Amino acid sequence: MKNEKRRIVPTPYEVGRYAFVPGTVPFVFYIRFQPEALTEVGILDKLINILVEKGIPILLLKVSAAKAGEALTALLIADLKGRERMIEDIAQRMKRVPYVAEVLHAPPIIDGVVIDPFSFPLRMIGERAVILRRPVYEGMIKEGWTRFGTPYAILLYTVGYGAGLLAYKEHSKIVSKPNIQKLAEALFQAVGFGRLEIVKLDDERREAVFRVYDSFECELFLGAGEIRGNFIRGLLAGWLAGYWGVTGEFEVVAREIRCIAKGDPYCEYVARVERKAV
Repeated sequence: MKNEKRRIVPTPYEVGRYAFVPGTVPFVFYIRFQPEALTEVGILDKLINILVEKGIPILLLKVSAAKAGEALTALLIADLKGRERMIEDIAQRMKRVPYVAEVLHAPPIIDGVVIDPFSFPLRMIGERAVILRRPVYEGMIKEGWTRFGTPYAILLYTVGYGAGLLAYKEHSKIVSKPNIQKLAEALFQAVGFGRLEIVKLDDERREAVFRVYDSFECELFLGAGEIRGNFIRGLLAGWLAGYWGVTGEFEVVAREIRCIAKGDPYCEYVARVERKAV
């Protein structure tokens, strides 16, 4: 029997460095490791056991992304209800774990709520990153449509185009061109834009087809009855302009032909290089 490629079915992932657990007293521990810790085995196990031995529940454990030569950090949130006086003893024991360079801690800001105050700015693959929750990006996108109507689509497309062009330049620094499609698809999903499938990328004819499932932009307009993926349309066009090196009298033109906002199962974009209109 031939091995069939298993399709990955993504599930929601709660990002963030916090705990909202009513009835607890959550403390956050910020643990910075020496760079050599990256290839050592069992360090996290030793840290966790310090809490396990005392019967302290762990509410969250996150470790920063690995980057050669840089110190890893870990965030550990534990419920110290009734054992708040043990915080300094726990921190000192953590500091004695091999390859631990520093341990800091912070109490909850209100009952049952603690948010990491130590990690800033956020970074992703070396560049500063910003997290926008739905109420924020919904306000940015839908409010513009409400106030300005269709002309706002042009603005969203233009902003997306510039972002896509810069994104390609960054992608090209990370991987070689034969692998850049896979990176683009993976990062598109990782940052929450949606699930991107590059259906066609014809370098000779300079034509492309993209499908986007669960678009963060078009999801805001479900039931609108018309296409609404203008930021993403620009993003894809800008990325292609970088990929094909389009400058001068030519430009990449992208069109959305399917959209979840008008009832399609996914958003689909077709793009090609055209001569600029005079």
